[in-house]
Formats: sequence, C-alpha cells, structure tokens
Amino acid sequence: MKNIVVAEDFGVSRKIITSVLTKAGHKVMEAADGKEASMLFDGRNVDLLITDFNMPEMNGAELIKKVRASEQYSFIPILLLTTEVNESKIKMALDENITAWIKKPFQSDEFLKVVTKALR
Repeated sequence: MKNIVVAEDFGVSRKIITSVLTKAGHKVMEAADGKEASMLFDGRNVDLLITDFNMPEMNGAELIKKVRASEQYSFIPILLLTTEVNESKIKMALDENITAWIKKPFQSDEFLKVVTKALR
C-alpha cells in the first residue's frame, strides 16, 4: 500500500481517481486544490503526488514547485493529470521534473499502469 496525494478541483474526477487507486490497494489523501494539497506535505509519508494542472488557489505547476522545494519530497514521483494543451504551460510543468503526463480523459487500466510504473 502506497500513500498517494490527489489534487484535483473537479470533484467527480477526484472521486473516480480515488476509487481506482483505493481499489488497487492504495491510501489516498484528497485535496480540492493545490493550496489544500500543499498542506498534506507536512512531514507525513507521501509516495506519489497526482495533480491536475489547472486549479484555483494554487495551480499544479506551483504545487509541484513547492513540493520539489522540500528536501523530504524533492524526489517523489509526480504525475500531472490534465486537459491542458497550451505548449508553454506544458513546458512549465515539465520543467518541474514531473514523472509523467496523463491526458484527461483516461482509461482506468492505462492510468493504473502509469501509477504502478511511477511507484517502482
């Protein structure tokens, strides 16, 4: 069982992601935006961050930058989950050393393959 933080502002998507991960045996901590998610990186064990790019309060790139700035979390795998197509925004996220980029909508089995690979 791995501890996974899911930052997604769209409630239905967050519940689907949480359900898929929970059924796969993981413990999920949910956050409705980047600011809420950043509070979960308070010293607790986190094995993976899955974040949306476009969120209120703090977007995915800002969240990733904040997580990477912490010595404890600087090397955890991060998956960026988004519908974003803007090349400059994609580059901004990639510059923060994300592990993988997953386009929405996604198939649950393909999503789990990427998660499993990231957690190795």
